[in-house]
Amino acid sequence: MNTWLIILVNSISLFFLALIITRFMKKKTLSNVTPFDFISYAVIAIIVTLISLNIINNIYFGLIALAVWGLMPLILDFASMKSKWIYNMINGKERVLIKNGKVMEDNLSKERITGQEFLQELRSKNAFNLADVEFAVMETTGDINVSLKADKKPVTSHDLGEKIASKTEPQTVILDGNMLNEGLTNIGLNEGWLKTQL
Repeated sequence: MNTWLIILVNSISLFFLALIITRFMKKKTLSNVTPFDFISYAVIAIIVTLISLNIINNIYFGLIALAVWGLMPLILDFASMKSKWIYNMINGKERVLIKNGKVMEDNLSKERITGQEFLQELRSKNAFNLADVEFAVMETTGDINVSLKADKKPVTSHDLGEKIASKTEPQTVILDGNMLNEGLTNIGLNEGWLKTQL
């Protein structure tokens, strides 16, 4: 068989195999990917590429490696749902950076964050004044969540003692020029109503 034909067949087969593998992996945005997840995705991509380009001569060895890197994250995800210890081992632990309005400098140094970087992160969370922050926690994804002091938080309807009706899920009734009956049915309307509105 010609080399280009082998590469073509391998590439098409592995494209669909990679699609299946990624469907079973965690659904996370790139900004929320842990270092372990990132390494898993990268290794899977490299193995798929090496098999696809026929650099790994024995396709079975490549598929075994791909199966290990595809299944191990799934197994560890399941195990981490059952055990907090395994979860912490894989993803790390969140770390408090500000507690009761006091900056935890030891924790900042453990996370290797400079004061300037920390202030920049706080500003990105609309906390422009350090004195306004009650708690700040670095999550396992590297994101910093901030809780402002009670007197600095925006006023809500609950604070004012007002009851507000809950909102319903928005429904798409027209998509790409086509009427969607399911969306109309979900909100208790019909095509006649939509045509009248249009």
